[in-house]
Amino acid sequence: MLERDVTLSDGEQQREPDWKLATYGQRAGAWALDFVGFTLPFTLMMIGLFVVVVGLILSSEFFDEYITISGDSLVFEESVERFIVDVIAWIIGIGVTVAFVVGILAIIVIGYIVWWLIALGRGQTPGKQIVGIRVIKDNGEPSGWGYTFLREFVIKLLIVGFISDVTFGIGRLVDYLWPLWDRSKKMQTLHDKLLGTIVVRNR
Repeated sequence: MLERDVTLSDGEQQREPDWKLATYGQRAGAWALDFVGFTLPFTLMMIGLFVVVVGLILSSEFFDEYITISGDSLVFEESVERFIVDVIAWIIGIGVTVAFVVGILAIIVIGYIVWWLIALGRGQTPGKQIVGIRVIKDNGEPSGWGYTFLREFVIKLLIVGFISDVTFGIGRLVDYLWPLWDRSKKMQTLHDKLLGTIVVRNR
């Protein structure tokens, strides 16, 4: 455990931890940054992709030219060859647009995942790294990549996420608010208590 000697007035020495707990505000800021940095852009880009595809479909000349005259069998039969060519061109156009949007999304997601995996080795998520806090074990030892991965993905994302889903979000809310009344004075969430971790400021 990381500790330092503190000399008391009577000459005795007391062992104090060589770290300071992160404030709840810092932790909330890190949660918000992780959400804004990954979940929100991913959601917005998926919505944007849907809007683009629907917009292309509704504004397509193919629909204006063929769907509106679909009741005129004579005109339709005379235009079968051009109809097929236009359908292929329309599908290619939609495909290129979707591929472009998905490509941008993939670059952002992959880049963020790489950053996340690198940060995990220091007991951090990208949000924690920006705020200047990190996860350690409650005995003062570093969290390490594997332990932080277990905390962030297996416990928080899967287990707490599942409990939150079946309780309509209440599980995650209670988990994140628990540090506000944590009697151990370690500002721990429930997933911290489950794994024996605390969140501290960078030295």
